[in-house]
Amino acid sequence: MNHIHQIIAKYFAGEISEEEMGQLRGWLESSAENQKLFDDLKQGWEGLTLQTSSEEKSRVLNKVKGRIKVEQADERPVRRLFGANWYRVAASVLIAVSVGSLAWNQISEPFSWMNTIGYEVRECDAGKQTDFLLADGSHIYMNGDSRMKFKSDLEGTERNVYMEGEAFFDVARNESKPFVIDLDGAEVKVLGTSFNVKAYPEDDRMETSVITGKVAFTHSHKGEEEGFHLVPGQKGVINHNEESMDRFQVDNQLDIAWMKRGLLFVNTPLSELTKTLYRTYGVKFKLTDGSLKDLKITASFENEKLEEIMKILEMTNEFSYKIEKDRVVIGNKNEF
Repeated sequence: MNHIHQIIAKYFAGEISEEEMGQLRGWLESSAENQKLFDDLKQGWEGLTLQTSSEEKSRVLNKVKGRIKVEQADERPVRRLFGANWYRVAASVLIAVSVGSLAWNQISEPFSWMNTIGYEVRECDAGKQTDFLLADGSHIYMNGDSRMKFKSDLEGTERNVYMEGEAFFDVARNESKPFVIDLDGAEVKVLGTSFNVKAYPEDDRMETSVITGKVAFTHSHKGEEEGFHLVPGQKGVINHNEESMDRFQVDNQLDIAWMKRGLLFVNTPLSELTKTLYRTYGVKFKLTDGSLKDLKITASFENEKLEEIMKILEMTNEFSYKIEKDRVVIGNKNEF
């Protein structure tokens, strides 16, 4: 492994030979575990917070090589012990940093392999929708770019699931075993009811909208917990930016329009609108002018194709767009 670590370090330094590249390819192709290790190391290297560019990284590697040369020039035996090939030192530093960041990721990321051991995981890619039944008969519909984990048999005194994204729950009633949805810093608890939960990690808001029954919605913040019950016609909203939790009277049918690919935007910033379109159609967006993200848009669509939606939005708002392969680029009026 020391030898392959040295080769990996050379690869990152851009100083790998053809022969070593062949050895690296062979090692990567020999097992999926090797490929994953390499990918993790590469991600750790590219994501080092102390280096913000490839030039900075090269400077660090050059400093390591310079220190090794100085140590090799010193004839004292103790110094020679540390005067090994600089690539080994570089690899050790790289691996230590990468393993550290990976260990933290495994602990903090709810859907890391460590935190999903013993769980069943369901994922729904952007641009798709899916539904499935749990062991207790509860029916779940997932929106695009969402994921969920749970024990297959829902063992324990509660029926627990953890989710990120958006989903509609039609929960089978069981008064002796509450159904609990764990969110990031919040919780939804019911005995048997139907409701929608929207909790994307990158969003500023977390929402629970009740269709039937009664839902307990709680939020933990700075060691304190607040919450309330929601009934049909009500929506609970947690605003992370304002550190607030509020309850509103709404038309809940609008919150589940996504199940029929219905979209409603009311004074919605363009940056938020493009998130919704990405989740619904699986196409990424790019804004050429940062000021466009705050452009407010009011519009509604029902099961329209993305191209039709973009044409209508372009005609009624101050921007233009073009489609490039797998993404939509939005610019100022008449830019495209």
